[in-house]
Amino acid sequence: MTWPALLARIAAESEVNIGTFAQYGVLGIIAALLIAFAIKAWKRETDRADRLEAENQRLNNLIREQVIPALTTAVTVMQESQELLRDTQQRERDLRRGRPDA
Repeated sequence: MTWPALLARIAAESEVNIGTFAQYGVLGIIAALLIAFAIKAWKRETDRADRLEAENQRLNNLIREQVIPALTTAVTVMQESQELLRDTQQRERDLRRGRPDA
């Protein structure tokens, strides 16, 4: 790609007026290229941040809607199983002590 074509492409993508900077020669063109790069990099990073924020929101919703209820159910089941084991152990102790009715 030739320099004029590259400059035209950068100007179109970044909305930098290369013609104004070209009046200052090579330094103007370099400044225009740096400005165009900065604008493009800034846009790329803001787009990336927006995309990652949306993904983060999606994952938070997933946690709220699916993971937390599943964990709540798991805790309830564990509490019930603990109570059942405690009752079973108590019955076994009572049987060993000779109290079958307990």
